[in-house]
Amino acid sequence: MQIRRVAVVGTGYVGLTTGACLAALGHRVVCADTDRHKVERLRRGEVDILEPRLPELVREGLDSGRLEFIRDARAAVAAADVVFLCLPTPMGVGGAAD
Repeated sequence: MQIRRVAVVGTGYVGLTTGACLAALGHRVVCADTDRHKVERLRRGEVDILEPRLPELVREGLDSGRLEFIRDARAAVAAADVVFLCLPTPMGVGGAAD
């Protein structure tokens, strides 16, 4: 397996889970989010999403140096080989996905 530099933009349920799992597989992952408080909590390993083993995966990623949380999406994307955009899908008329 070739280790990639991965950027994950958005640290909600999908983004955080994706980033933590990719780091557990050995990739170098930078997760970016605009929410300063969320980024600070994640840097401390505090996970508020209920998903089996997610807090442990985040802690392992942080401890290994393969998982990082930042607020600057532009910086995360600039250094990445692969980018995942894990952002909310805007709703269309009647609540359908746009």
